[in-house]
Amino acid sequence: MLKMLAIAAALSGLIATAASAVAPDAASHARPQPLLSPERVEKIVRTQHIRFAGTPYLYNGRYLLRCFDKLGRRSFCEVDPYSGAFLGIALRL
Repeated sequence: MLKMLAIAAALSGLIATAASAVAPDAASHARPQPLLSPERVEKIVRTQHIRFAGTPYLYNGRYLLRCFDKLGRRSFCEVDPYSGAFLGIALRL
């Protein structure tokens, strides 16, 4: 009986330690990353040597910015709002 009680106490301590180790990791993954500021998005597009007009706005989880391609046609530049990666130019017909 004493052995079973000691085993139960050891297991409960082990489970409590494992639960406390897992909880911070789960909480950090649930927290979203902060979005880039619109000024930073403009700077990213400017470094790509693309002429733009207007201010960036969020649409379907991406920053869109009205810009002009190399031929002067109106299009949209796409930027990832979390990493700041330039995703490309979407031509507007």
